[in-house]
Amino acid sequence: MRRATFYDPVGGRIIGTLICSEAYFDVNVEDKTWIEGTYDLETHYIANGIATLRPAMPLTVTGSVISGIPQGATVTLGEQAFPVDDGEADIEGYTGILKITCWPYLDAEVTL
Repeated sequence: MRRATFYDPVGGRIIGTLICSEAYFDVNVEDKTWIEGTYDLETHYIANGIATLRPAMPLTVTGSVISGIPQGATVTLGEQAFPVDDGEADIEGYTGILKITCWPYLDAEVTL
């Protein structure tokens, strides 16, 4: 059996995996962007053709201020989402769990 992980060549996001007999492997990976082996899209992405662990965000929470947010991240509070490009969000007056997403970082949840 051979294994392959298919991915988006632009952002490295894993889009699927394949476990297949040797006899049918080449026809299943033909014309696709892939690497040898199977990797979990929740924990890995593909950088320069190499399976790489998705990094954790370097977040710091001080009171209502969250810093260390990567550029281009989205912060979601309940049903509201907003972009953060300056590395910091002041969520004054909010109590609860908020979610921060930014590819290829692991998603993060912060409780205020």
